[in-house]
Amino acid sequence: MDRNSTKIEQAVLDLGKKKHVDPAIILSTPESKETIGPIDIRWEIGSITKVFTSVLLAQLAQTKLISLSDTIARHIPSQVVLPTHFEKITFENLATHQSGLPRLPRGMRLFGKGAMTDPYAVFNEERVVDSIPKTKLKSFPGQARPRYSNYGFGLLGFVLEQVVGRRFEDLLIDEITSPLGLESASFEDDDLRQGHSGHQSVSPWHFGRFAAMGGLRMSATDLSKFLIASQDPNHSLAPAFQESLRIRHRSRTSSVALGWHYLNNESVVGHNGGTLGAMTECWLNLKTGCHAIVLGDGNPGTHKVAMELVR
Repeated sequence: MDRNSTKIEQAVLDLGKKKHVDPAIILSTPESKETIGPIDIRWEIGSITKVFTSVLLAQLAQTKLISLSDTIARHIPSQVVLPTHFEKITFENLATHQSGLPRLPRGMRLFGKGAMTDPYAVFNEERVVDSIPKTKLKSFPGQARPRYSNYGFGLLGFVLEQVVGRRFEDLLIDEITSPLGLESASFEDDDLRQGHSGHQSVSPWHFGRFAAMGGLRMSATDLSKFLIASQDPNHSLAPAFQESLRIRHRSRTSSVALGWHYLNNESVVGHNGGTLGAMTECWLNLKTGCHAIVLGDGNPGTHKVAMELVR
């Protein structure tokens, strides 16, 4: 058994200790590719969706539909009373978590009785619009360290809908996943892998008009294709990938691009995601050219396993 086979077998053992049942794992290097589990089944990928949203944002900037430095306020319905400094938020601020927006819309709680069942599903267009005047920014847009915000990315997708005049889900499929040949990518529940929390079966999450923060579903195989495409200079989306991967903010432990997060002294880039029923990892080592995809149940342990694989 070679070194990569040993690593992937150890990954399964480590996830098993955390109650993950039949995870899907891909470990790809320039020389070989090792896989285990249901890599062609569609999973909830949670916040990995944010990277796709950011590549879409960069693509729309490439086609001059928007500029990353544009403020989003003019795309908010005119009757909405904007909170203090909200009018300063740009598209780039949203995609780098520097908008000052809180992690969640005001009054929303992910914990408590029944709160985890499907917490974002209530956000139809009316609730998204109603959430804005109730918001208090945590910092002045663009001037503080990144503060991770699901709300910010959900709002980013909502605003892009207003700019283009199309549903975010359709826009992302047509502009990004279809050109990349990611046939499993969709926002639907059809043929979706059953999620688990502990050993209990749970239903998937839905995100309403906040789909841009975490609503995409796809297979491990297609996530692997996505990472490979991100480094292909000849693909039609190469300029959008390059723009999305450009680092905008650096700190001691991590750096932030548009949606992407850099770790390990900027040698590793990617994102992870989590819903009630799935924990997911998607990481690329820029120095070695290897990448790791880990899709597991809604239990801890996936990030540590992915970092061990991608080293």
